[in-house]
Amino acid sequence: MCGEESLMGWTHPKCRTRHGMDGLIAIYEYQEPVARAVVDSIKYGFNRGLMGVVLNNFTFETGVNFDFLVPVPLYFYRENWRGFNQAEELGKVIGSKLMVPVENVLARMKNTKQQALMKTREERQKNIENAFVADCRFQKSDIKGKKILLVDDVFTSGADMRECTKVLKKAGAEVVWGLALAH
Repeated sequence: MCGEESLMGWTHPKCRTRHGMDGLIAIYEYQEPVARAVVDSIKYGFNRGLMGVVLNNFTFETGVNFDFLVPVPLYFYRENWRGFNQAEELGKVIGSKLMVPVENVLARMKNTKQQALMKTREERQKNIENAFVADCRFQKSDIKGKKILLVDDVFTSGADMRECTKVLKKAGAEVVWGLALAH
């Protein structure tokens, strides 16, 4: 959460908060030209099949057995425009590799500005504040005590994942890790 590397992706003890992420896995560095081209091709070129290719040999270990994966939701308008949620597609590929189900337990209630257009970490956090809720189709008992892997395409400031984690932890999730295609 502080931006410093940590052992196996676990959140530093000094950075832990009650409703904060327990760890983060980022597969690629977004500054790398190939990684940026892949992410942009998926996100803006609508190339959802590329995820299976770039994650073909991907493995990781956190020491946590996740109950389910949760994609960071898009606002319905943006998802309809794109035709898919790239985080959900990423979750499906990773979920099939880990044999862990993907559950859309979160909903995005606000049509926020694109985080990529925000210049500062503070602007991103303010933009995304209170944008997510636990989906009404799920009860707190569906989330309480669960170990969740939260999935998104890019982790820049972490505002989206932090806000989603807060909602999941307040709903009773025991552990929430983040996984991003790029950081």
